[in-house]
Amino acid sequence: MKIKKGDIFVIGFLLIFSLAFSFIISKITSQNRGNILRIEQDSKVIKEVPLDKDQEFKISYGGHYNIVKIKDGKAYVSDADCQDQICTHMSPIHDVGETIICLPHRLFLEVYSSDGADSREDSIDKVIR
Repeated sequence: MKIKKGDIFVIGFLLIFSLAFSFIISKITSQNRGNILRIEQDSKVIKEVPLDKDQEFKISYGGHYNIVKIKDGKAYVSDADCQDQICTHMSPIHDVGETIICLPHRLFLEVYSSDGADSREDSIDKVIR
């Protein structure tokens, strides 16, 4: 089967259209900047810390640990002793609703806004079993 000039045109058009559509959707649904990091473990809130102050702390769970850093208004897991290390490779979070999760340590980090800009009543809730 031979690719024709029209096929290349259609593929190019669909590619450009999908990228433009993705960009438009991301701009429409752009999140508000959060100012509080909520840290939960086993569905219990461990602490809530402001994102405007640079800090680092260690969270222990069953002899294991995660090191959470807050720098320049963004939170991330800088080190963990879990086997898969997925939480350490996640991008820093700073917008309302963004999360970082470490399943082996049952750690859940979520950014929210203290001024109510996140409208948590209208958002999807999480389910933890």
